[in-house]
Amino acid sequence: MSTFAVFGMTIDVATAEARKKTSGTRKNLKVLGGVEPIPEAEWLELVRKRTEKIMGGATVRQLSPMFDAPQYAEQFIELARKTLRCRDLRIRAKAVLVDAKNKPIINPKTKAPKVGFSEWPPKPLEQQEQAA
Repeated sequence: MSTFAVFGMTIDVATAEARKKTSGTRKNLKVLGGVEPIPEAEWLELVRKRTEKIMGGATVRQLSPMFDAPQYAEQFIELARKTLRCRDLRIRAKAVLVDAKNKPIINPKTKAPKVGFSEWPPKPLEQQEQAA
């Protein structure tokens, strides 16, 4: 069962996200219909600015496919750092989500524990108690 994945942000992922979220038109009440297209050079500059904002932020995305072992995820991180501009690369594992008291979070509808991604390697119980 594949449980490990690499999360973080690369310049390529940030650019793709910026391209999706940057509008190609702007409001202009002087033009028929109230909308005019943005020239391509200006749009590319807006995409570049939004890309830099995303790279400076804190959001992360899943960058890798799921791996069977954490060493494969570590190899992915090494390769990504050598070839791409990236930030906040971390390994996360699929696991049962727990609350602050280290008890599993139960889905009220299905009565099953919620499964999601948690940091890898997990913190020892002693460190969790000191942080709380």
